[in-house]
Amino acid sequence: MKTLETEFNKNLDDILHYDKENAIEKIIQMVFEGILKAERNLFLQENPTPGNKANGYYERMARAINQYFKLRVPRDRLSFFQPVFLEVIDEYNEQLHDLAFKLYTNGLTTRDINKILGEVFGKRISPASVSTIVKDFEETRKSWLARKVDDEYYFLYIDAIWIATRRDTVQKEAYYIVLGLKKDLTREVLGVYNVPTESASGWADVFIDLKQRGLKKTLLIIADGIAHLEDAVHMHLHGARLQKCLLHKFRNVLGKVRPSDKMPIIEDLHNVFQLENSFWDEDQAHKKLDEFIIKWSKKYPSIKNMFLPGDYMYYTAYLVFPPQCQRMIYTTNWIERLNKAIRKTEKVRNSFPNPDSALNLICAFLIDFEKNVYKHPVTAFKPNQAVLEEYLENGLPRKDTI
Repeated sequence: MKTLETEFNKNLDDILHYDKENAIEKIIQMVFEGILKAERNLFLQENPTPGNKANGYYERMARAINQYFKLRVPRDRLSFFQPVFLEVIDEYNEQLHDLAFKLYTNGLTTRDINKILGEVFGKRISPASVSTIVKDFEETRKSWLARKVDDEYYFLYIDAIWIATRRDTVQKEAYYIVLGLKKDLTREVLGVYNVPTESASGWADVFIDLKQRGLKKTLLIIADGIAHLEDAVHMHLHGARLQKCLLHKFRNVLGKVRPSDKMPIIEDLHNVFQLENSFWDEDQAHKKLDEFIIKWSKKYPSIKNMFLPGDYMYYTAYLVFPPQCQRMIYTTNWIERLNKAIRKTEKVRNSFPNPDSALNLICAFLIDFEKNVYKHPVTAFKPNQAVLEEYLENGLPRKDTI
């Protein structure tokens, strides 16, 4: 140790006098190498083996503060010595790879990642390395998508996001996403599924998968106006009701009328689909909707086809639930906000080379998003949780479940 100390002091003196600009980096390198050399000396002392002794060095990369450098790692002749200190450095490299992956999943391109790592850490990662890092996540993604889910959820919000994906050519494909409100009032992403087009049959396959993974019961499916979705819900999620997004329907109606009529039509629609009114029920809403159609179809005949009598129940299912819950279940806003967050991540890429690549990015983002954003319960449901529990136990209070 005396020799090491003398050597260290001499090198330190040289650095401080002749290389002040890089002094901190050089000192860190010197300390690292000193630790490794001391560790080898101690190993050889504590593990005497005939024929084994110090046998020079090999090089590997390590990081100081602002840049990487070549680290001289001591070795022994019989290769028994495995420096524990290198494990610390390896852990740091793993953290750097984790950072590169997190930057990628938050929308940065490989060029962006290299720029940041180069400026901050003095190390760049090739596009191929980033691709390898992302590829390594694939098993984690598959395990996450195949995990068991709870047997009961109060509500399921479903929607698809369209992402440019290459097969033979690049086209927009649908990625189905399911968001659930758990019984502890936290939110959970139950699954992500790639089906090139969105359809009721595609959602039926999703429901089958969820049941195979443990889902037994939910009270309400909140979705946009997918044709025949009610058939898939009826077949696979018995006792649940379907709430088609009212905001989507409002936009569809307003898109077919004159600007001068939009405000009175909005007012009339709000009178039909009232919120947080404990005296308003489905029967009243259906009667009011009949009046709305009679009034406005005289001027706009297409309105008559936008609300068919057999579909009324799919726009008023929210009224079965306590008034304090209604604002959070009459639209797909929750899952649309989630899809918007995903869109911010993937929009910087023109397309994905294959569906697995897109699923890796989406799932990595969602795992992180779920952990950081959905970790707290939605306390607005708390006052009515007993009612929701009763509905799960005994069924919804109306006979017209789909």
